Amino acid sequence: MTDWTDELAAAEAQAERFQDAESQAEQKFHLVREQAEESGDVNRALESEEFHQWMNARRATDLAWGSWSLLKDATVRS
Repeated sequence: MTDWTDELAAAEAQAERFQDAESQAEQKFHLVREQAEESGDVNRALESEEFHQWMNARRATDLAWGSWSLLKDATVRS
């Protein structure tokens, strides 16, 4: 394997780890949202730490896949 192939594989693995973390954060948020809906205070879910953790995880996932994409595009053009 070449260096860029290794880098691309590492970037993909990193993005997948971030995506898994995002999925876990989303599941935690859905539990909080269900509780908020049951109590009649849906806005509480959007103000929760779980919601903010999920959004932060989404941003991290987007950045990781964006980095992977840039690396892939650069290697394809080489």
